[in-house]
Amino acid sequence: MNARTRDDCALGVLCEAMGIHSRWRDVTGAEQVADRDTQRALLAAMGVEAANEAEIRESLEELRVRRAARRIPQEVVVIADTAARIPLKRAAEWRVMLESGGMLEGRCKREIALTLPPGIHRLTEGEDTCLVIAAPERAPAVGEADDIGKAWGVSAALYGLHSRRNVGLGDYRDLATVAQHMARLGADFLGINPVHARGTVISPYSPTCRTALEPGHIAPDDVPGFGCSAEARRLLEERTASLDIAKAGGLLDYEAHGRRLREILEALFRATVEEQQSTAGDFALWRQGAGRALEWFAVFEAIAGVHGPDWRRWPEVLQAAGSPDVQRFALENERSVSFHAWLQWLAGRQLGEAQAAARAAGMAFGLYLDLAVGTRPGGADTWAEPACFARGVSLGAPPDTFNSDGQMWNLAPFSPPGLRAAAYRPFVQMLRAAMGHAGIVRLDHVLGFDRCFWIPESGASGGYVRYPLESLLALVRLEATRSGCIVVGEDLGCISPGLRRQLSGAGLLGCAVMQFEADGHGLHPPGNYRRDSLASFGTHDTPTFKGWWRGRDIELGRELGRTTTAKESTASFRRRAAQRRALCRLLVEEGHAPPGLDLAAPPREADDAMVVAVHALLAGSGSALLSVQLDDALGLMEQQNLPGTVDEYPNWRRRYPVAIESLADDSGLAAVADAVSSGREDVRDRSGSPCGTVAESLKARAMTAMSPAGAPRHHSRRSLAGPGSERSTGDTCADSVPRAVSNRVEQ
Repeated sequence: MNARTRDDCALGVLCEAMGIHSRWRDVTGAEQVADRDTQRALLAAMGVEAANEAEIRESLEELRVRRAARRIPQEVVVIADTAARIPLKRAAEWRVMLESGGMLEGRCKREIALTLPPGIHRLTEGEDTCLVIAAPERAPAVGEADDIGKAWGVSAALYGLHSRRNVGLGDYRDLATVAQHMARLGADFLGINPVHARGTVISPYSPTCRTALEPGHIAPDDVPGFGCSAEARRLLEERTASLDIAKAGGLLDYEAHGRRLREILEALFRATVEEQQSTAGDFALWRQGAGRALEWFAVFEAIAGVHGPDWRRWPEVLQAAGSPDVQRFALENERSVSFHAWLQWLAGRQLGEAQAAARAAGMAFGLYLDLAVGTRPGGADTWAEPACFARGVSLGAPPDTFNSDGQMWNLAPFSPPGLRAAAYRPFVQMLRAAMGHAGIVRLDHVLGFDRCFWIPESGASGGYVRYPLESLLALVRLEATRSGCIVVGEDLGCISPGLRRQLSGAGLLGCAVMQFEADGHGLHPPGNYRRDSLASFGTHDTPTFKGWWRGRDIELGRELGRTTTAKESTASFRRRAAQRRALCRLLVEEGHAPPGLDLAAPPREADDAMVVAVHALLAGSGSALLSVQLDDALGLMEQQNLPGTVDEYPNWRRRYPVAIESLADDSGLAAVADAVSSGREDVRDRSGSPCGTVAESLKARAMTAMSPAGAPRHHSRRSLAGPGSERSTGDTCADSVPRAVSNRVEQ
């Protein structure tokens, strides 16, 4: 073996140890190899030195020594309230600090046997620490409540909603209004794009922070104390009057909207908080309590207002969150920090009110919120927790049938070793931020729980990095159970063998997108879709139904130069024509074909009757949930986002042509809702009361082990050890002698 071969072997061993795939198969099944430049770049992104052969050997030796010295695992996943065993390398004394604050400790020769309450606990033995995630075996399921069968809902672009009263962008009050209207049509949820804080970027899937909310959706006329500010009322009246024509159609102007809204909110801040109106006290209490978790974000926003949105370009002394210079800046700019904290208070209040309104109107689940797969490299999240994110790489996708050049998303991925070292704190906070306001949460690109494709900024080709799937799924099960939330994992794309089975075993629903549910023999009948899935015709990243039928996506590819030859374009149109005929056959076979449909020569354009027919077909799917895109129900042609484009297409800027005040009069929407409602199982109980108790029922079950605040209930020594005992001998192995359990848990 020559020196180069030995070096390649060492590099491969190091990559394997750090979870980097040296080889992987693309969507066609062909094997791809991560070259040396890619391997080195991905290691560097995780903070592992591998620039040359000497560094590779040193990093390998350091890793070997560190792992050999451990006497307990680095992390363990167990089923909550079920006996579990944790191996030891030798007899030792151990201690478990419960998430709730209580403590277990004892001596053990070979293994520790414990029955732990739900939570994220820490096991220590000597200087070693092991994270123990105790989670329910499954996340809540749609069928767990007795009165729920197959539910359906509507998905819409929040930013695209317009009303007589908003200032240009759909807001949280619009969200509540639309949810109430959809509930009257029979919908059980209303799905929207992510409402993470975006900063200066318009894409909801490129957030600056996934635990803070987007203040651009705040409804100023719903701000507590709005009536106290004559200036704010005047500004709102002037701004809405000037927008009447623009709201009727066309594209959103985010920059102009931001200026208008900021002007009104500044006036409200002066009139309420700075003038110490009664609502200022509520804000102060929130800021001292729940709002403390977002204080760092308010500081980030205050600094960004002076030095720009990318912290990597700030003065070096401000680039480390929590540094003395950052603290000094916060003190010197308290007014700005307070303003941004106030915006988060308002956004949280209004989103919570929208969820309450949806549930009160009869929706079984209320809001269906989306969690973006990544965050901006220079955004607030990476500033606050830099060690938890990989550096110098972007999330993306390898070349596939839809993007021959692959995709670089300009999103910072979590670093698996950094995430573990932080006990998954930012991941858990992200889950809680969404689940606290929703009955259903969608995890964008859930394939990333297993592996993510990292593309180095250096220009190397990119490769896959393995993620701690078992731990991430356990945390999702734990937080979903605490909140009583259904979880949907967007499992589209090149998926690892067996991953869907693991996701299903954890209680997560997958996605059944009709456009993709096909094989060489045609479209799959929706009745054959998996029960554990959410069905839909498309998504925000795919053509609308009318756009798909016409081949609008193919036309766009040709117009934007993404189709290289006329022959290629012609072949795509022929395939689409065959797909149209296959869909027509399916409609006939299932008894949903519109009158006069010609199977041999379907119409070139789809009319509203065809839209209703396709949704009637989808309503009979075997999926637990069905989502109707508002774009389809309104008969729109253009899609919300065209993947692979930035400025070539107006992504995330399309405003709906129908104002929310007129949705009740839209015959197309009503017809689709009628067709879907009649095709789904009744989700109301016989008394006529809404099945809005579903999420509450799921949450109530979780409360047998959790407190209302989401933390484990108080476990005294007696409750852990069993009635009448001060020792939890039943929860440990025979050769273990537990000592008294510390009782420092706050109720």
